Amino acid sequence: MQDELHILMTTDTVGGVWTYSITLCKSLQTYGVKVHLAAMGGFASQSQRQEVDALKENVTFYDSNYKLEWMENPWEDVDQAQHWLHSIYLQVQPDLIHLNNFAKIHPDWKCPIITVYHSCVATWWRSVHKEPIPQAWNLYLNLLQNTLKASDRVVAPSKELLLQATTILDIDSPGMVIYNAREDRPSSEVKKENFILATGRVWDEAKNLQLLEACAKEISWPVYVAGNSTNPASGAEVRLQNVKMLGHLTSEELNAWMQRASIFCSPAKYEPFGLAILEAAKAGCALVLSNLRTLKELWDDAAVYFNPNEKDELWYQIQQLIDNREYLEVQAFKAKQRSQTYTASKMAREYMRLYTYLLRNLKKKLKQKSV
Repeated sequence: MQDELHILMTTDTVGGVWTYSITLCKSLQTYGVKVHLAAMGGFASQSQRQEVDALKENVTFYDSNYKLEWMENPWEDVDQAQHWLHSIYLQVQPDLIHLNNFAKIHPDWKCPIITVYHSCVATWWRSVHKEPIPQAWNLYLNLLQNTLKASDRVVAPSKELLLQATTILDIDSPGMVIYNAREDRPSSEVKKENFILATGRVWDEAKNLQLLEACAKEISWPVYVAGNSTNPASGAEVRLQNVKMLGHLTSEELNAWMQRASIFCSPAKYEPFGLAILEAAKAGCALVLSNLRTLKELWDDAAVYFNPNEKDELWYQIQQLIDNREYLEVQAFKAKQRSQTYTASKMAREYMRLYTYLLRNLKKKLKQKSV
């Protein structure tokens, strides 16, 4: 493999995929990897621009407002995005393509292709609605299936998510797990305060923040919720009662709140990984999480769990921590220790192993054809 590796990587500006991409790009600097990062879903915000500008050493950024495949009436944008990505491909001639969404793969792409299966509407729908995805989503499903089939490797951020995907989707490509990660931040001297923090897309049914809203007035500590309350697909806004809404926060602003919070709560009905949970654990928060197989896989006994359909159970788990300071401190310590499992350097190392394997395998195939 050549010394300088060039990767064409897609990302989106809407949610956790952006955070994942920035973390990975920064960690790949150690290996001298040049990343050509193509963003969709809406033009990058000022804070996102600042994040990517800080990575000029190894990242070239391409911005767009093409709709993502799960948004309302996205298909014209999906077609245009394919041509846009192909123009970048022709300009860059990358060694490898790393997709973080389900994009139309151009037939002329001759390098290895990785698709990271962060989530999809099919597994989201089954988790939230307890039924298969409706036929109205058939165009989306066709794109999803075609992207996965054309990929040389499908990567998932948890074993459970990969199992869910292979159970309901036709995935021919080899699958593997590489856990997501966040960078460790310098230890904070900020004293923990008596409040609960939650974050997520307020408009997303799967985040289930309405459950926390329903029991917040019965909790003896205040509850703060950070996150975008406006659905980017429809423009509809969702407001919560009984909690203090912080709105959309930058990464630095959210981390500052996590450093102060004593408890972090995620009432999600669907959570493929949960980067915000990981960051909260690294910030020393005790974790109160939905009893989901993905989260049990990731956090084991380093969190307390509740049924995401049971308000009283959520209230009980939070109040137990509030009423017992020693229990709270033990759980916060366990969460912070567990968070060390998911380091940015480890994630980058595992991706480099995969990149190297696929490129070596491609070279072998080319040699065999030339014989």
